[in-house]
Amino acid sequence: MKNKIVVIVVLMLVATTVVSATNLNVKKDIQPTASGVDVPVWKKGDSWTYTWHEIEYKYTANNTLWYTFYYNCTMTMTITDDTGDSYTQKWTSINNEGRATISSYRLKFTPFTKYTGEAVLRKTDLAGLSEIHQQKGFAFWLIGNIGLPMPAQYMHTTEWIYTNPAVYLPFPMTAGTSGTFPGYRDTYQEKCFLYWGLIKLFNWPAKNYTISPVGYKCEMANITVPAGTYNAYNVSVDITYGLGHYSCWRYYVPEVGNEAKIYINGDWDTAGRPGTILTVELVSTTYTP
Repeated sequence: MKNKIVVIVVLMLVATTVVSATNLNVKKDIQPTASGVDVPVWKKGDSWTYTWHEIEYKYTANNTLWYTFYYNCTMTMTITDDTGDSYTQKWTSINNEGRATISSYRLKFTPFTKYTGEAVLRKTDLAGLSEIHQQKGFAFWLIGNIGLPMPAQYMHTTEWIYTNPAVYLPFPMTAGTSGTFPGYRDTYQEKCFLYWGLIKLFNWPAKNYTISPVGYKCEMANITVPAGTYNAYNVSVDITYGLGHYSCWRYYVPEVGNEAKIYINGDWDTAGRPGTILTVELVSTTYTP
């Protein structure tokens, strides 16, 4: 089963010389421009490092909670290919911790349960073309009421392929404006195993989904993240559906060439059951404008 609101977090990266968090702290006077902020130009090797906090819930058809997922890490996203009309961006994590409950299975992640990923982004507007997320590695399977820890190899893979690109940022970006992101179609697949596939927790075949157009606002906002304090362009989407809601706030900073903060909170369905919560904040970047 897939969350009715497909939450796709596309994070983007950049550079040549390392910019320390100390140096980033002094860059906080960016103001809105009349002409709009253009899409950044990234180069191979550009990267961003973020703190990453993710929570996810899934429910059965009869509304029973059967899946919970909590993950914390420090994520670095690096441009590995800048040829052609798109960028390839790869993700690597450190400081990994978290846990998952999948039906009757209870799992505790370790520093060796790595979170990795790869995204392909269109150069003209950083729209998503495809994306893969994977948590993989050594974890503890907690057995019985006392949670006897049994070593296990864990793998959870989620993949999106977009029939037409998924747009998340309205370049050129101007504060005080609003508009509508176009709808798109994606092919979604998700699977999860223990012991190199010997124990199947779930394995859902590829399925096509249609995402409707959605309205956004772009406003200036002052934010403080581990990398520093910035005047950011807050591109926000806030919608309701029955008792459910979906909020996505992306804080884009021109001198960072990417989002310095992302917050997503989306309910599972119209009943308002929790679905996905994601908070991402910039720690450092190698990008230079």
